[in-house]
Amino acid sequence: MASELKAALLAAYTRLLCPLVRILLRNGVSYPEFAETAKKVFVTVVANESPTGDAETLAARAAIRTGITKSEALRVLLESESPSIESNLNRITRVLTGWHTDTTFTGPYGLPLELQLEQRDRPDFSSLVRTYCPDTQPAAMLRELVRIGVVREIENGWFRVLTRTYLPKTDVPDSLERIGQAVQHLIETVEHNRQEMDVDRRLFERTVYADDGICEEDLPRFKRYVQGRSQVLLEDIDNWLSQLEKPSTDQSKRAIQTGIGIYHYVEKETDI
Repeated sequence: MASELKAALLAAYTRLLCPLVRILLRNGVSYPEFAETAKKVFVTVVANESPTGDAETLAARAAIRTGITKSEALRVLLESESPSIESNLNRITRVLTGWHTDTTFTGPYGLPLELQLEQRDRPDFSSLVRTYCPDTQPAAMLRELVRIGVVREIENGWFRVLTRTYLPKTDVPDSLERIGQAVQHLIETVEHNRQEMDVDRRLFERTVYADDGICEEDLPRFKRYVQGRSQVLLEDIDNWLSQLEKPSTDQSKRAIQTGIGIYHYVEKETDI
């Protein structure tokens, strides 16, 4: 039974890795580079499961669990952390959400106000950024939003937000961060539900698909339908979340990172 489970697990990971490997190859990442990253993940996960003991102890434990040599596991544990990649994904998302949902920055019918960078005694872009991204320079954030096309200067010194949703261009740090977040969140949800015996404690995760597929000419119509209905639902959920009291900064209560994602898939030819 254990061998059957392992075979099924490896088969599932083969399917999972195919689209991820295509992205790696398109961006010039070699197998040795990927293998080194995988090695770090294996060792780090084992070390974090039971972090007691010195590096030698953790390396020995990782070697037993992973099949990686103790010397290699020790090297991974002793290496400095990988440099962080600069990404504005979360910052931009928070600013756009605040501009569309915070009553300070919205007008009649909930429409986002046109803002100046700074304006005395009135809502302005600087106060928006200080509220939702206090670690970011407002002028730098405004330049970035204009550069990526989600904000436009409509007249001298006045700016209008054009969209609530930020979809980064292909293969830039922001878009690659979205890949990591989306895949991680989906897999963690599926795995949580697979392990959780109590149905009431499982997380919502459903898929709807056409049993026999659809005609190719119907795909654009289905795409428009999904985008319209899903956008309305997500904005409704986003509005609900925005009304909640923000977690206290005094750490008296633990903040829970949570959300919901919706995706439309179209199956490609199987690689393997």
